[in-house]
Amino acid sequence: MMSEMGKKKNVKIFSAAVALIFVLSIAAIAVMQMGNPVNAAPSSNIGIVDMSKVFAPDNADLQNAQKEMQQASQDMQKKFEEQSASMNDEQKGQLYQTMQGEMAKKQEEIQKGLKDKVDNAVNSVASTKGLSLVVDKRVVLYGGTDITDQVAKKLSESK
Repeated sequence: MMSEMGKKKNVKIFSAAVALIFVLSIAAIAVMQMGNPVNAAPSSNIGIVDMSKVFAPDNADLQNAQKEMQQASQDMQKKFEEQSASMNDEQKGQLYQTMQGEMAKKQEEIQKGLKDKVDNAVNSVASTKGLSLVVDKRVVLYGGTDITDQVAKKLSESK
């Protein structure tokens, strides 16, 4: 009777050990499949750029664009004053609307020039780093390779 109880106890211990090894091996496989998320981000082929930091306030391109807009605004104001001197209110309103449209086109042209410069800098940095996608930092919750500093540096070099 004693030997029978000893066999049952040994079988239970052996079964528990096999079950424990099985559970631990499944857990190890799961951990290896998940990988380490901390190491995943730097090796990502997705780049992020913080567009609010790309143009520093003292950036020459930005200052030139602002000066150009101010000059265009002053020129439009002088042109309006000269042309509207002999007009009635209705004609002045139409002239104002026309000049507002011209000003919007000028602003769009200046902004497009800035955007093209940023796009070229982003493309250059992305191709150098082997990135297949670059997005604005505001739309990223986690991960990606931040290339903001390199893009800002590239913009400052492109003068």
